[in-house]
Amino acid sequence: MRIATYTRISTDEVNQPYSLGAQSERLASYVASQEDWELTGTFTDQMSGAKLERPGLTSALRAAKAGRFDLLLVYRVDRLSRSVRGLAEVLETLDAAGVGFRSATEPFDTTSAAGRMMVQMLGVFAEFERATIIDRVIAGMERKSSKGGWCGGTQPFGYRAVKGEGRLVVDEVEAPLVPVIFDLYANKRLGSHAIANQLSAAGLSTRAGRPWQFKSILTVLRNRTYLGQVHFRGTWSDADHPPLVEESLFDAAQAILTERGEGVSKRASNSSDYLCNHSPA
Repeated sequence: MRIATYTRISTDEVNQPYSLGAQSERLASYVASQEDWELTGTFTDQMSGAKLERPGLTSALRAAKAGRFDLLLVYRVDRLSRSVRGLAEVLETLDAAGVGFRSATEPFDTTSAAGRMMVQMLGVFAEFERATIIDRVIAGMERKSSKGGWCGGTQPFGYRAVKGEGRLVVDEVEAPLVPVIFDLYANKRLGSHAIANQLSAAGLSTRAGRPWQFKSILTVLRNRTYLGQVHFRGTWSDADHPPLVEESLFDAAQAILTERGEGVSKRASNSSDYLCNHSPA
């Protein structure tokens, strides 16, 4: 019998008990222990099992349809899919191709009704385990954020995240520009376009090395991180990193943002660089 193996680890599975190498070795040993089994193909992925759009799995199913192997072997069912719907879809594809499916550590026979039920039950547990892990991760990040910890995401201009420590530190090169942007907007009453043009004309660029655009200016102006706070799931909490702007200056900028309705969807109707609300002379 021609055997193909499929292995998977997810980069977000910090407690993954078996690496790709360990899975492959155990599967190869399992194949070698079976009479008349021949390993003819190996497929692997390093991504979440929540979705089926994975290069290795796609290649495995394509090979199955082409009749290149007779049985697909995995170490555990949850390596194939962590959702009941996804597991059922894969098994249906394999069945239509006349290809069997087996787990090296979870004995069942998919040719029987009881065996198919067992696979589905394992899929239910895999999906439940994934949902539980997600809930625990989110709860942990909420606790971390409430205590001022940085939970990841795009690092705000003017700060850098300390790898492995979950906190932000001031970027001494970028930080001085942040209060300047707030001052130009709140005190000098320049619009976001005017500020972007002025910074770019002065040879200043974004972290990515690109000229400043009004969207980048608005992103800075709306970010409460500059008050020494962190954000997670709609909640802002006080953090340990130093603020880059005074609260009064930040509040003044927010009031002007609201007053002007300055956003991506509304800029098309107002192309003026200066948005001072002066009455005609």
